Amino acid sequence: MIIDWVAKALIVLLLFKPTISFANDIYMDQVGDQLDMDITQDGQNNSVRSLNTTSGDAYISGNNKTFTLTQQGNNNRSGFWTHGGNQQMSLTQTGNSNVSAMDNHGNNNDMSVTINGDSNVTHTEIGNGGDINNEISVTIDNGDSNAVYTEVIDGSSNSIDIQIHDQSNNINTVTVNGSNNNIKAWQGKHEDGTVDTNETGDNDVYWIVAGSNNNLASYQTDDNNNGGQHIANYITGDNNDVNHTQRGSGDHEGFIEINGDGNDVTLLQRGNSDDQFADIVLDDGHTVDIFQRYGDHTTNIDLTNAGGGYNLDLDQTSSSSKTYNLTGTCTNANGCGITITQN
Repeated sequence: MIIDWVAKALIVLLLFKPTISFANDIYMDQVGDQLDMDITQDGQNNSVRSLNTTSGDAYISGNNKTFTLTQQGNNNRSGFWTHGGNQQMSLTQTGNSNVSAMDNHGNNNDMSVTINGDSNVTHTEIGNGGDINNEISVTIDNGDSNAVYTEVIDGSSNSIDIQIHDQSNNINTVTVNGSNNNIKAWQGKHEDGTVDTNETGDNDVYWIVAGSNNNLASYQTDDNNNGGQHIANYITGDNNDVNHTQRGSGDHEGFIEINGDGNDVTLLQRGNSDDQFADIVLDDGHTVDIFQRYGDHTTNIDLTNAGGGYNLDLDQTSSSSKTYNLTGTCTNANGCGITITQN
Protein backbone atom coordinates (compact mmCIF):
# COMPACT_ATOMS: atom_id res chain seq x y z
CA MET A 1 0.00 0.00 0.00
CA ILE A 2 1.08 3.56 -0.64
CA ILE A 3 0.63 4.48 3.03
CA ASP A 4 2.93 1.67 4.16
CA TRP A 5 5.59 2.73 1.64
CA VAL A 6 5.44 6.34 2.82
CA ALA A 7 5.70 5.26 6.44
CA LYS A 8 8.76 3.11 5.72
CA ALA A 9 10.38 5.97 3.79
CA LEU A 10 9.84 8.35 6.71
CA ILE A 11 11.41 5.84 9.11
CA VAL A 12 14.48 5.53 6.87
CA LEU A 13 14.85 9.33 6.68
CA LEU A 14 14.62 9.64 10.44
CA LEU A 15 17.24 6.95 10.95
CA PHE A 16 19.68 8.65 8.61
CA LYS A 17 19.01 12.22 9.77
CA PRO A 18 21.66 12.25 12.59
CA THR A 19 24.37 11.32 10.11
CA ILE A 20 23.74 14.37 7.90
CA SER A 21 23.26 17.10 10.54
CA PHE A 22 25.28 18.50 13.41
CA ALA A 23 24.22 17.04 16.76
CA ASN A 24 24.87 20.37 18.50
CA ASP A 25 22.75 22.53 16.19
CA ILE A 26 19.28 23.53 17.32
CA TYR A 27 16.87 25.30 14.98
CA MET A 28 13.82 26.87 16.58
CA ASP A 29 11.08 29.45 16.19
CA GLN A 30 8.45 29.77 18.93
CA VAL A 31 5.18 31.71 18.72
CA GLY A 32 2.60 31.89 21.48
CA ASP A 33 2.28 32.54 25.21
CA GLN A 34 3.19 30.61 28.36
CA LEU A 35 6.38 28.91 27.13
CA ASP A 36 8.88 27.31 29.52
CA MET A 37 12.02 25.96 27.78
CA ASP A 38 15.41 24.75 29.10
CA ILE A 39 18.19 23.74 26.67
CA THR A 40 21.68 22.42 27.51
CA GLN A 41 24.38 21.83 24.88
CA ASP A 42 27.74 20.15 25.60
CA GLY A 43 30.69 19.91 23.25
CA GLN A 44 32.20 22.00 20.48
CA ASN A 45 30.62 24.21 17.82
CA ASN A 46 27.20 24.39 19.47
CA SER A 47 24.60 26.68 17.92
CA VAL A 48 21.03 27.84 18.31
CA ARG A 49 19.47 29.56 15.33
CA SER A 50 16.26 30.08 13.40
CA LEU A 51 14.44 27.53 11.29
CA ASN A 52 14.49 30.24 8.66
CA THR A 53 18.08 30.11 7.46
CA THR A 54 17.84 33.61 5.96
CA SER A 55 17.10 35.31 9.29
CA GLY A 56 19.75 33.60 11.40
CA ASP A 57 18.57 34.28 14.95
CA ALA A 58 15.99 32.06 16.61
CA TYR A 59 12.61 33.78 16.85
CA ILE A 60 10.62 33.78 20.10
CA SER A 61 7.33 35.69 20.14
CA GLY A 62 4.69 35.93 22.83
CA ASN A 63 4.17 36.82 26.47
CA ASN A 64 4.98 35.20 29.81
CA LYS A 65 7.87 33.01 28.61
CA THR A 66 10.88 31.55 30.37
CA PHE A 67 13.83 30.45 28.24
CA THR A 68 17.15 29.08 29.54
CA LEU A 69 20.10 28.08 27.37
CA THR A 70 23.38 26.59 28.66
CA GLN A 71 26.27 25.96 26.26
CA GLN A 72 29.49 24.28 27.41
CA GLY A 73 32.50 24.05 25.13
CA ASN A 74 34.26 26.20 22.54
CA ASN A 75 33.10 28.05 19.44
CA ASN A 76 29.49 28.24 20.61
CA ARG A 77 26.99 30.37 18.71
CA SER A 78 23.55 31.54 19.77
CA GLY A 79 21.20 34.23 18.54
CA PHE A 80 17.69 35.19 19.62
CA TRP A 81 15.16 37.70 18.38
CA THR A 82 12.36 38.08 20.93
CA HIS A 83 9.08 39.96 20.76
CA GLY A 84 6.60 40.22 23.61
CA GLY A 85 6.31 41.02 27.29
CA ASN A 86 7.15 39.44 30.64
CA GLN A 87 9.85 37.19 29.19
CA GLN A 88 12.71 35.72 31.23
CA MET A 89 15.68 35.00 28.96
CA SER A 90 18.87 33.43 30.36
CA LEU A 91 22.04 32.41 28.49
CA THR A 92 25.17 30.80 30.00
CA GLN A 93 28.26 30.02 27.88
CA THR A 94 31.34 28.30 29.29
CA GLY A 95 34.39 28.04 27.04
CA ASN A 96 36.34 30.11 24.54
CA SER A 97 35.53 31.99 21.33
CA ASN A 98 31.80 32.09 22.01
CA VAL A 99 29.42 34.47 20.25
CA SER A 100 25.95 35.36 21.55
CA ALA A 101 23.24 37.84 20.61
CA MET A 102 19.88 38.76 22.15
CA ASP A 103 17.58 41.25 20.44
CA ASN A 104 14.50 42.13 22.50
CA HIS A 105 11.37 44.00 21.43
CA GLY A 106 8.77 44.52 24.14
CA ASN A 107 8.24 45.59 27.73
CA ASN A 108 8.97 44.14 31.17
CA ASN A 109 11.51 41.59 29.94
CA ASP A 110 14.62 40.29 31.75
CA MET A 111 17.69 39.24 29.76
CA SER A 112 20.65 37.64 31.50
CA VAL A 113 23.97 36.60 29.91
CA THR A 114 26.78 34.84 31.83
CA ILE A 115 30.05 33.96 30.10
CA ASN A 116 33.14 32.18 31.42
CA GLY A 117 36.16 31.97 29.14
CA ASP A 118 38.36 33.91 26.72
CA SER A 119 37.81 35.79 23.46
CA ASN A 120 34.03 35.89 23.77
CA VAL A 121 31.69 38.38 22.09
CA THR A 122 28.19 39.12 23.37
CA HIS A 123 25.62 41.58 22.03
CA THR A 124 22.34 42.45 23.76
CA GLU A 125 19.80 44.89 22.42
CA ILE A 126 16.52 46.49 23.46
CA GLY A 127 14.45 47.17 20.35
CA ASN A 128 13.27 50.25 18.54
CA GLY A 129 9.63 50.57 19.58
CA GLY A 130 9.93 52.78 22.65
CA ASP A 131 10.37 49.74 24.89
CA ILE A 132 10.20 50.25 28.66
CA ASN A 133 11.02 48.49 31.93
CA ASN A 134 13.44 45.95 30.50
CA GLU A 135 16.48 44.64 32.36
CA ILE A 136 19.76 43.49 30.82
CA SER A 137 22.38 41.77 32.95
CA VAL A 138 25.73 40.69 31.48
CA THR A 139 28.36 38.94 33.63
CA ILE A 140 31.75 37.76 32.35
CA ASP A 141 34.04 35.90 34.75
CA ASN A 142 37.48 34.35 34.56
CA GLY A 143 38.66 35.17 31.08
CA ASP A 144 40.46 37.69 28.89
CA SER A 145 39.91 39.64 25.67
CA ASN A 146 36.13 39.64 25.86
CA ALA A 147 33.85 42.18 24.16
CA VAL A 148 30.44 43.27 25.49
CA TYR A 149 28.12 45.32 23.27
CA THR A 150 24.83 46.58 24.70
CA GLU A 151 22.30 48.79 22.93
CA VAL A 152 19.05 50.54 23.80
CA ILE A 153 17.84 51.52 20.33
CA ASP A 154 14.79 53.43 21.55
CA GLY A 155 13.40 53.06 25.03
CA SER A 156 13.05 54.42 28.53
CA SER A 157 13.19 53.22 32.13
CA ASN A 158 15.40 50.30 31.14
CA SER A 159 18.19 48.88 33.32
CA ILE A 160 21.62 47.67 32.14
CA ASP A 161 24.03 46.01 34.57
CA ILE A 162 27.40 44.79 33.27
CA GLN A 163 29.87 42.89 35.46
CA ILE A 164 33.33 41.97 34.15
CA HIS A 165 35.65 40.28 36.64
CA ASP A 166 39.07 38.64 36.96
CA GLN A 167 40.11 39.51 33.44
CA SER A 168 42.14 41.83 31.23
CA ASN A 169 41.87 43.44 27.80
CA ASN A 170 38.08 43.62 27.92
CA ILE A 171 35.90 46.07 25.99
CA ASN A 172 32.51 47.24 27.25
CA THR A 173 30.49 49.34 24.78
CA VAL A 174 27.03 50.72 25.62
CA THR A 175 24.87 52.72 23.21
CA VAL A 176 21.64 54.26 24.55
CA ASN A 177 18.93 56.26 22.82
CA GLY A 178 16.22 57.13 25.32
CA SER A 179 15.49 58.61 28.72
CA ASN A 180 15.32 57.53 32.36
CA ASN A 181 17.61 54.54 31.80
CA ASN A 182 19.94 53.16 34.47
CA ILE A 183 23.34 51.91 33.32
CA LYS A 184 26.03 50.38 35.52
CA ALA A 185 29.36 48.76 34.64
CA TRP A 186 31.70 47.03 37.07
CA GLN A 187 35.23 45.96 36.14
CA GLY A 188 37.53 44.57 38.78
CA LYS A 189 35.10 44.91 41.64
CA HIS A 190 31.73 43.37 42.38
CA GLU A 191 28.73 45.48 43.24
CA ASP A 192 28.71 44.01 46.74
CA GLY A 193 32.19 45.48 47.31
CA THR A 194 34.26 42.32 46.73
CA VAL A 195 37.48 43.15 44.86
CA ASP A 196 38.78 40.82 42.14
CA THR A 197 42.27 39.75 43.19
CA ASN A 198 43.09 38.44 39.70
CA GLU A 199 42.17 41.60 37.80
CA THR A 200 45.02 42.55 35.45
CA GLY A 201 43.71 45.75 33.89
CA ASP A 202 43.70 47.14 30.36
CA ASN A 203 39.91 47.30 30.38
CA ASP A 204 37.91 49.80 28.33
CA VAL A 205 34.43 51.31 28.78
CA TYR A 206 32.79 53.17 25.88
CA TRP A 207 29.37 54.76 26.33
CA ILE A 208 27.37 56.66 23.71
CA VAL A 209 24.16 58.12 25.13
CA ALA A 210 21.46 60.23 23.46
CA GLY A 211 18.66 61.16 25.84
CA SER A 212 17.82 62.81 29.12
CA ASN A 213 17.51 61.88 32.79
CA ASN A 214 19.74 58.82 32.44
CA ASN A 215 21.85 57.51 35.32
CA LEU A 216 25.29 56.27 34.30
CA ALA A 217 27.76 54.71 36.73
CA SER A 218 30.96 52.71 36.31
CA TYR A 219 33.62 51.32 38.63
CA GLN A 220 37.01 50.15 37.36
CA THR A 221 39.82 48.89 39.54
CA ASP A 222 43.13 47.12 39.05
CA ASP A 223 45.13 46.11 42.12
CA ASN A 224 47.88 44.20 40.35
CA ASN A 225 49.95 47.05 38.89
CA ASN A 226 49.25 46.18 35.28
CA GLY A 227 47.57 47.82 32.31
CA GLY A 228 45.27 50.43 33.82
CA GLN A 229 41.70 51.46 33.03
CA HIS A 230 40.17 53.56 30.26
CA ILE A 231 36.73 55.15 29.85
CA ALA A 232 35.17 57.30 27.12
CA ASN A 233 31.68 58.86 27.28
CA TYR A 234 29.86 60.74 24.53
CA ILE A 235 26.56 62.10 25.82
CA THR A 236 23.88 64.20 24.11
CA GLY A 237 20.97 65.24 26.30
CA ASP A 238 19.90 67.02 29.46
CA ASN A 239 19.89 66.25 33.17
CA ASN A 240 21.98 63.09 32.98
CA ASP A 241 23.84 61.89 36.07
CA VAL A 242 27.32 60.50 35.29
CA ASN A 243 29.55 58.89 37.94
CA HIS A 244 32.82 57.13 37.14
CA THR A 245 35.42 55.72 39.52
CA GLN A 246 38.84 54.43 38.49
CA ARG A 247 41.03 53.00 41.24
CA GLY A 248 44.06 50.83 41.76
CA SER A 249 47.50 50.64 40.21
CA GLY A 250 48.08 51.25 36.53
CA ASP A 251 47.29 54.31 34.42
CA HIS A 252 43.78 55.76 34.40
CA GLU A 253 42.25 57.68 31.49
CA GLY A 254 38.84 59.35 31.41
CA PHE A 255 37.32 61.07 28.34
CA ILE A 256 33.90 62.70 28.75
CA GLU A 257 32.15 64.83 26.14
CA ILE A 258 28.64 66.19 26.81
CA ASN A 259 26.27 68.27 24.70
CA GLY A 260 23.19 69.41 26.58
CA ASP A 261 22.05 71.18 29.72
CA GLY A 262 22.04 70.46 33.43
CA ASN A 263 24.19 67.33 33.50
CA ASP A 264 26.06 66.24 36.64
CA VAL A 265 29.47 64.62 36.16
CA THR A 266 31.70 63.09 38.84
CA LEU A 267 35.02 61.49 37.96
CA LEU A 268 37.28 59.96 40.62
CA GLN A 269 40.72 58.70 39.65
CA ARG A 270 42.81 57.20 42.42
CA GLY A 271 46.06 55.35 41.79
CA ASN A 272 49.44 54.71 43.33
CA SER A 273 52.35 56.20 41.42
CA ASP A 274 50.82 55.97 37.95
CA ASP A 275 49.30 58.58 35.64
CA GLN A 276 45.80 59.99 36.04
CA PHE A 277 44.47 61.69 32.90
CA ALA A 278 41.07 63.38 32.40
CA ASP A 279 39.76 65.13 29.29
CA ILE A 280 36.38 66.87 29.71
CA VAL A 281 34.42 68.76 27.02
CA LEU A 282 31.09 70.31 28.12
CA ASP A 283 28.21 72.32 26.76
CA ASP A 284 25.73 74.42 28.79
CA GLY A 285 24.97 74.40 32.50
CA HIS A 286 26.74 71.41 34.03
CA THR A 287 28.06 70.51 37.45
CA VAL A 288 31.44 68.78 37.23
CA ASP A 289 33.52 67.28 40.03
CA ILE A 290 36.94 65.79 39.22
CA PHE A 291 39.10 64.14 41.88
CA GLN A 292 42.59 62.84 41.13
CA ARG A 293 44.62 61.12 43.82
CA TYR A 294 48.30 60.02 43.75
CA GLY A 295 50.57 59.71 40.75
CA ASP A 296 51.03 62.29 37.99
CA HIS A 297 47.86 64.25 37.22
CA THR A 298 46.79 65.88 33.96
CA THR A 299 43.35 67.38 33.35
CA ASN A 300 42.09 69.12 30.20
CA ILE A 301 38.74 70.92 30.54
CA ASP A 302 37.00 72.70 27.68
CA LEU A 303 34.03 74.85 28.74
CA THR A 304 34.08 77.11 25.69
CA ASN A 305 30.46 76.32 24.80
CA ALA A 306 29.23 76.22 28.40
CA GLY A 307 27.81 79.71 28.26
CA GLY A 308 24.68 78.81 30.18
CA GLY A 309 26.53 78.64 33.47
CA TYR A 310 28.43 75.84 35.13
CA ASN A 311 30.07 74.75 38.36
CA LEU A 312 33.47 73.08 38.21
CA ASP A 313 35.41 71.56 41.11
CA LEU A 314 38.86 70.10 40.34
CA ASP A 315 40.82 68.53 43.19
CA GLN A 316 44.32 67.15 42.53
CA THR A 317 46.21 65.58 45.43
CA SER A 318 49.68 64.11 44.89
CA SER A 319 53.30 64.49 45.83
CA SER A 320 54.28 64.49 42.15
CA SER A 321 53.23 66.38 39.00
CA LYS A 322 49.83 68.13 38.94
CA THR A 323 48.76 70.04 35.80
CA TYR A 324 45.49 71.23 34.28
CA ASN A 325 44.39 73.16 31.19
CA LEU A 326 41.13 75.09 31.46
CA THR A 327 39.38 76.86 28.59
CA GLY A 328 36.01 78.41 29.27
CA THR A 329 33.50 81.09 28.39
CA CYS A 330 30.78 82.12 30.84
CA THR A 331 27.89 84.29 29.65
CA ASN A 332 25.55 83.48 32.51
CA ALA A 333 24.30 86.62 34.29
CA ASN A 334 24.71 84.88 37.64
CA GLY A 335 28.27 83.85 36.83
CA CYS A 336 29.98 80.48 36.81
CA GLY A 337 31.75 78.68 39.64
CA ILE A 338 35.26 77.26 39.35
CA THR A 339 37.27 75.78 42.22
CA ILE A 340 40.77 74.39 41.68
CA THR A 341 42.57 72.65 44.57
CA GLN A 342 46.06 71.20 44.36
CA ASN A 343 47.69 69.56 47.37
